[in-house]
Amino acid sequence: MIAFTTAQLSQWYGSLFWPLTRVLALLAIAPVLSHQAIPIRAKVGIALAIALAIAPVVGAPPLTGVLEAHGFVSLARNILVGLALGFAVRLVFVGIELAGQMIGLQIGLGFAAFFNPDSGQSENVVSSFLAMLTLLMFLAVDGHLILLSALVESFRVFPVEAAGGSPIDALAMVRAAGDVFAIALTICLPILAVMLLVNVVLGVMARIAPQLNLFAVGFPVTVLAGLAALVLFLPTLEAPMRAVLMKGLAALPGSG
Repeated sequence: MIAFTTAQLSQWYGSLFWPLTRVLALLAIAPVLSHQAIPIRAKVGIALAIALAIAPVVGAPPLTGVLEAHGFVSLARNILVGLALGFAVRLVFVGIELAGQMIGLQIGLGFAAFFNPDSGQSENVVSSFLAMLTLLMFLAVDGHLILLSALVESFRVFPVEAAGGSPIDALAMVRAAGDVFAIALTICLPILAVMLLVNVVLGVMARIAPQLNLFAVGFPVTVLAGLAALVLFLPTLEAPMRAVLMKGLAALPGSG
């Protein structure tokens, strides 16, 4: 008859529980897997499969005292680490989507907005297009595998029962949030410069020919010029988009 001690059961439960909580926190905010189109049951199943796969190598402590004060502190710390890992990459996507919003607004496609179930907000077609390109690039550079590697490495850098303060540097998170605007300007600045030139030309035309109906002529000219600029600069956008994406992935533990 096979018998198990309480200590053995606690060790087995802990080796699955602690990785599972961190994986669930990561999937709640990380790109691709946090998409609203994926059912909750599927996300839990994916998280359970990942936790089972990495459980032998993470060295999680036994599941003891989880309902006590130090257990809640460890649980909160575990969740914060998972959220921070996904947030580091999510910022890159937000910056690129912001660039698409600015481009679409200047082109005149702000009215062509629709509800994005992933972000829970209304986005224009340019923002969705750039977000899709970033998603494909993220998968092309094995970003999802880098995230899983960083998740395993995080158990060494931020152990479950480590003493001390929060594993999240608040100042670093504020600086990372400020980088969102830098990412957006890096990507959309060439197209915004073209649109500024187009608006200047339309303004000069309105002064030269006051009888010209600027609203009837300017809108299609602005849209066509903006789309032409987007097509022209699209090959050159790959380098900055890849750079900011790799920078976000490089910030993850163990990615260097």
